[in-house]
Amino acid sequence: MIGIQQNMNSVKYIGNVAKLSGILLLTLGAIFSANAQQTDEDKLKARLQTLHNFSASFTQKVTDANHEVLQEATGVIKLKQPNKLYWELNPPNENILIADGNTLWNVDPFVEQVTAISQDQAVANNPLILLTQPNSDAWDNFSVSYTNDTFRIDAKNPDSAVHSLVLVFDGAQLTSMSMQDSQQQISDLYFNDIQQNKTVSDKVFTFSLPDGYDLDDQRN
Repeated sequence: MIGIQQNMNSVKYIGNVAKLSGILLLTLGAIFSANAQQTDEDKLKARLQTLHNFSASFTQKVTDANHEVLQEATGVIKLKQPNKLYWELNPPNENILIADGNTLWNVDPFVEQVTAISQDQAVANNPLILLTQPNSDAWDNFSVSYTNDTFRIDAKNPDSAVHSLVLVFDGAQLTSMSMQDSQQQISDLYFNDIQQNKTVSDKVFTFSLPDGYDLDDQRN
């Protein structure tokens, strides 16, 4: 009788393990299925959802369609969700872009002029600003592909000022990017002194017209 009882307990134990294994397999299957159904755009948006703040210095190299170097420069970039961007090239190629959430300000010290563009209008031509807007409907204007921690964002509109933007991550950290414009010029940026999700003051994205500068206001 003891032997029979032990056999019955063993059967019950094996049955319970089998049930548990089945549940685990179903759960893992659901997880893998969900991951398989996740689009490349979803993967990028998930990365960007964690990129609340970003600041770094960078080196930049601009080449033409024949791979000739047109410009080499250094600068800084700061991003803050939602909708804020600060981009500055150091002298002698000095140029500043500030997106404050409503307006994109393009400051050109060489000619002492500032161009103001509606930020919604700017996003349609430049996916860089979308890095601060993971949930924007403007993503519908771009296609996203993903390979080995590298995302490529392509404009669907052939008249877009920026045709493609490539983002390279090391784990969760953004380490470099590359932009190709409508003239087939490619701008490669490599980030240094990266500060990801460290506080960036809103004052960085506040613009005031410098004394003596002209304003070209193209906002509708």
